[in-house]
Amino acid sequence: MNGIMDYWALLNTVVIMFALGLSGPLQPGAKSFAGSRWILLRSTLGYNLLIPALALVAIKTTDLFAHETLSAMTLCIAAAGGTSAGAFVMQVKGSPALAAKLIVVLLGVSLLAVTVFSQLGWIELGALSLGGLALYLLTITLAPLFIGRGFQHLYPAIAKRWQPLFDRLGSLLVILLVIALAVRYGREILSGPAEPMIAAALLVLLFVLPPLLEPEVGWRRTLVLVTLIRNLTLVLSILAVLPQSAALLSTVLAFGLFMYLMTAMLVWYWRSRPLPEVQ
Repeated sequence: MNGIMDYWALLNTVVIMFALGLSGPLQPGAKSFAGSRWILLRSTLGYNLLIPALALVAIKTTDLFAHETLSAMTLCIAAAGGTSAGAFVMQVKGSPALAAKLIVVLLGVSLLAVTVFSQLGWIELGALSLGGLALYLLTITLAPLFIGRGFQHLYPAIAKRWQPLFDRLGSLLVILLVIALAVRYGREILSGPAEPMIAAALLVLLFVLPPLLEPEVGWRRTLVLVTLIRNLTLVLSILAVLPQSAALLSTVLAFGLFMYLMTAMLVWYWRSRPLPEVQ
């Protein structure tokens, strides 16, 4: 992405995490989630890492995709915890508390996965400083989240009034960013080779189908969206310092477009089907 889109993505992350903080801990599904560590474990390790990684290992044994496409897919798998999921979770009446916890935990998981995959030789990091990248990502996610939580604790009435405004602002920024990416890269991707689009569609299915088996409706919606929406800021930050980034970019951008297309369809479908009052 160019400079203005990088700052756009940064602002989007800060706004969404601040909105999640303003939502406070007492949301539908938050109390029941607080006593369950199993859902966090199966989401972070199962849905977000192990299942797609094992599928990637199986794909690597075939000649279906080129090495560059497989490297791009590996980056997308490693980059879990996309913050824009928070805006969509609130739109479908999921659990903001669960989404916030998952996004924070998955940020650490994604950085660990990038390190492990680079040691295995699945991806090349070049001269990238993971420490500096980790500090940057933690700053733009944890800081606004904790500021929002603190504000919600000190001024609950104001936070309740402000939260929907920041929620809508975060959603608007995501929608505009997706439109900008589609306008900038959509024709190039759709008119290019089919392999990046096939790889992107396969990734979307790997991220969506497993968490759809969750029995509880609110958790299911939350886990699907948090698993599907990857941290493209992390992927693009890595690509920015890689000499072979041009060969990987088409697959990453195709996945980004397909990812948000699937998200839009799910949000539209779920918004027309309200949740039961008791989570």
